[in-house]
Amino acid sequence: MILSMTGFASRTFQVGEDSYKIEVKSLNHRFLDLKVRVPRDFAPFEANLRGWIEARIKRGAIDLWIERQSASKTVSEVRIDEDRIRSAHRVLERLRTELGIREEVGMRDLLAFPEVFSKAAADERSATDEELLRKELHLVTGLLLDDLIAMRSSEGIRLRDALLAIVDGFKETHGRLLARREVIRNRAAEKIRKRIELCFEAWPSADDRLRALMESRIAQEIAHSLEKLDVEEELTRLHGHIVSVERILKEGGAVGKKLDFMFQELNREVNTLSNKSQDLDISSEAIGLKIGIEQLREQSLNLE
Repeated sequence: MILSMTGFASRTFQVGEDSYKIEVKSLNHRFLDLKVRVPRDFAPFEANLRGWIEARIKRGAIDLWIERQSASKTVSEVRIDEDRIRSAHRVLERLRTELGIREEVGMRDLLAFPEVFSKAAADERSATDEELLRKELHLVTGLLLDDLIAMRSSEGIRLRDALLAIVDGFKETHGRLLARREVIRNRAAEKIRKRIELCFEAWPSADDRLRALMESRIAQEIAHSLEKLDVEEELTRLHGHIVSVERILKEGGAVGKKLDFMFQELNREVNTLSNKSQDLDISSEAIGLKIGIEQLREQSLNLE
């Protein structure tokens, strides 16, 4: 399976009388960049959420958030800290005496201290309830990631097919370059031979031994010149890189970084080919290859 790093998924779930929406968005990134945003009562499960995501997604900018859609109407119980209210009464009585205040300390004065109040939140849960919530969250997160991966897979297949179409074009180009290489070799050899004949015509020699020595030396120079112009090695390596890119795409998995390396190798070989050949047709084909490599690089940025 080959995966794109672009995707989105959304689910809703119920916990008691509360309903929530959980959403995840995925974009391309060099590594796994994970952001989790949850309501306060889900904070204890943030580490679980991260672990569940990291177990299934290896690369991409992942943004997951949980939004409360409707809350329970249960009224929170108000509690009064009796020890604190007694302490507050003693302090106020002492100050009243020291300052000579005649008014008695009343309940209204004591209730002005916010520290004496506490609330038993409606969403406070027992250990059993918390474990049930964790299991429900695990289940819905798994389904959410299934949806996300399915979308990333669908997009990944589309990208793979587009990239393979470009690779097929590379194969056709490679075939034309092979044919052009033979034309260049034959043309260069013929050109050198004609120059040699002109030299012998301009400076004829009756000495057969000298002529044979000159022809031998000239043959060496021809071979050296043809070797400098020959692009056989570059074409062989280019074909190997094209086949490697095709294999990586067909095998699937985490291909992004492998492809990035292969595109560098392809680009290096095309540059060497263009510089070495000194042929207009090959240079034109090399430009087309460079454009194709850049298209491969841009589209592969979305692959995991």
